[in-house]
Amino acid sequence: MKIKFFILSLLALLVTDVFAQNDTVVPRNLPKNAEYFSKGLEAKYNENYPLAIANFEQALKFFDEDDASMYELAALYQQVGRNSEALSMIQQAADMQPDNKWYQIRLAQLHLKNSDYQTFIKIYDKLIEAEPDNLEYVETYIDVLLRVGDFDKVLEKLDILEQQVGKNEYIYLQKIQIFDEQGKKDKAIEEMEKLVEFMPDNTRYRALLAEAYRKVKRDKDAYQQYLKIKELDPEDKYVDVSLMDYYLSIGDVDKAFDELISAIKNKNLDFETKSQIYDFWFEKQKNKNSSKDAEMAGNAFIETHPDKSIGYYILGTVHYLDRSYVKAKEYYKTALDCDSKNYVTLYQITLCCFDLREYQEAIEYSERALSLYPEQPLFYFFNGMACYNIKDYEKAITVLEKGRKLSANKELTANFDMSIGDTYIVLNNHKKAYEAYDRVLRSDPNNVNVLNNYAYYLSLDNQDLERALEMSAKTIKAEPKNATYLDTYAWVLYKLGSYQEAKKYMDRVFKYDKNPNGTNYEHYGDILYKMGDKKNAVKNWKKAKKVGDEVSEFLDQKIKDEKLYE
Repeated sequence: MKIKFFILSLLALLVTDVFAQNDTVVPRNLPKNAEYFSKGLEAKYNENYPLAIANFEQALKFFDEDDASMYELAALYQQVGRNSEALSMIQQAADMQPDNKWYQIRLAQLHLKNSDYQTFIKIYDKLIEAEPDNLEYVETYIDVLLRVGDFDKVLEKLDILEQQVGKNEYIYLQKIQIFDEQGKKDKAIEEMEKLVEFMPDNTRYRALLAEAYRKVKRDKDAYQQYLKIKELDPEDKYVDVSLMDYYLSIGDVDKAFDELISAIKNKNLDFETKSQIYDFWFEKQKNKNSSKDAEMAGNAFIETHPDKSIGYYILGTVHYLDRSYVKAKEYYKTALDCDSKNYVTLYQITLCCFDLREYQEAIEYSERALSLYPEQPLFYFFNGMACYNIKDYEKAITVLEKGRKLSANKELTANFDMSIGDTYIVLNNHKKAYEAYDRVLRSDPNNVNVLNNYAYYLSLDNQDLERALEMSAKTIKAEPKNATYLDTYAWVLYKLGSYQEAKKYMDRVFKYDKNPNGTNYEHYGDILYKMGDKKNAVKNWKKAKKVGDEVSEFLDQKIKDEKLYE
């Protein structure tokens, strides 16, 4: 059944009337007006706005002074974006019924939508004058005054409002906002203090007051507020963070750290904030009891968030830095149980595997990382080096070459090329090895590791010995006490026939390295043999065999025959 209003039945009793206006006779059909008005309301309630508009417009045709239809049309026009028509329509209604507050409110709202703040203010001046105790009017009015920056008028209205309704949270907050906007910090603080006095158990307002105190360097007053917050609500989610920051500002690092731990253990503080303050703390306090502090923080995270990886990762890193790689690896494994895709944890656990020489596991973790991050070259490097260490050289080359293509980092690319070069050496493909070394030296001409390896292998090949000597000279200039570099330089000199010079540099090897390897002794023996000191040559060859590492295939024959073989 269609909606009917009592006015419809009343008007149905009327007949078409004739009114005289300005000496003109205008016919008005009030029953038809009422009928279409009723239909308009029904369509509006059913959210059929086009039909509602059509019916209200029809109602106006039968009674052009129908301000109620004008009121409804103004709202509907606004609903469908016909804003100028909406404003015109409500203006007509308001002119006809200037004392109707609903018409005035809608008129003001439409002026506000058009950013005509001054007209809005004039309308609300009259509304508030008629109903000075209407808080809804006052709040809307003040909001617009704030938009236009008429702070003095707002304060005036707030004072009047306070006299009418007494102390009020809304009034204090508005005054605080205004004084903040005006840069009147002392007055803003004064209002905050009144607000805290008015609502002494509200910890949020105490926190705001403490923050305001901190901004004007009233740190002791802020501290008292923090203590009161902690007394009122020990589990307040931000008070520990605020106290940590306060203690840091006065240099009391121990108390600040206690608050950090309290914050981590606080079940009301969100995990993301805890992670951020942890990062902040260790960035600010690095190298100051960092290992001990990190261990306590890690345990606090595990206690409060056992399902999160961060605590286990922190303790893993504490043990890693302490070179307790087995313990570190166990914590990293637990961290991965919590977050199996964590890039940094996968990186750290792979490093642990290298430190423990567990190369097969290093392969497994690096492959796991590559399945998640196939564009990350670093894990190709790890995987390739692990393959190298288990002597799977062909796979090492394949992986390293792929990773090198993805690398955009100059240093990492150099490491790829150096490793590719070393791997090709093992595969006895010196041509490709030297190409890889040359790539490194083009971007980094003073890379001592590559210079040393390149020079040494050239000497073994009896190839470009002058260039090898030049490269090797750079390494001992950079690190004159490095026994490996000195040995290479001596060996290149030996290959060039400069035996006396070669012996001089080998003597330095034994001076700087108290634990020489087999290659050092064998090289020294070869040099002495060339110099005619056969006895000491054999003596050093025997020392090389006793040490037993990195010796040539000819060593046993040299010792047996007391003769040099190359």
